Amino acid sequence: MSTESSLHFAEETHPEDTNLQTSLNRGLQATRLHATQAADDIKHAVEARGREFLHAADDKAQQIKAKAEHVYSDAKGKAQEIRKDTEVYVKEHPLTSVCIALGAGFLIGMLARR
Repeated sequence: MSTESSLHFAEETHPEDTNLQTSLNRGLQATRLHATQAADDIKHAVEARGREFLHAADDKAQQIKAKAEHVYSDAKGKAQEIRKDTEVYVKEHPLTSVCIALGAGFLIGMLARR
């Protein structure tokens, strides 16, 4: 007896089994379809969330960069102001500047020997 004939024989003898099997197959197909759609929905949601995080990170990086540039330009301006003030002081008080430089050099030399 071949498998086809045994299937026909089973269908003929137990039609409720065939209906149950058909119903189960439809249920499995529906479940498979639902799971595939759910997986696609999750995938798209994760991708969208990832794009949101990427944009938020880019925005935050731009804010930090702008703040860093501002702080750098402020520090650079203050350093130039201090340099100019120092040049003016040295030009106005050359003897005092030389004595301060000698004293600082002496202290640094003493500290370096230890």
